[in-house]
Amino acid sequence: MRVLVACEFSGTVRDCFIALGHDAISCDLLPTEAPGPHIEGDCLELLYNETWDLVIAHPPCTYIAASGLHWNKKQPEREKKTEAALQFITDIWNAPVEKMCIENPVGCINTRLDFMPRPQYV
Repeated sequence: MRVLVACEFSGTVRDCFIALGHDAISCDLLPTEAPGPHIEGDCLELLYNETWDLVIAHPPCTYIAASGLHWNKKQPEREKKTEAALQFITDIWNAPVEKMCIENPVGCINTRLDFMPRPQYV
């Protein structure tokens, strides 16, 4: 299976899939912390220009996690960053990939975005 682990620089998830025999690669704006297949760059380009069997994405939660959303009222400039983060997640979700997983802590993804099927809390 061809696997993209998006927004991952640690290489941890990527290496687990490789250990199971999959063709896995990580992608992040940061360089990888562990040697292995990694692309330093924008994951959206990979998502829309290559074919993947499975994508596991870990988009940054800074502006969408419940633990920090209260700051949007105190610092209105954060709202634009929340909207940009939600658009980034939507762009990941809409990529032409059959098996998609987006991991994030509880926040505004479920209440602000209209995904089908609905996000699942684990």
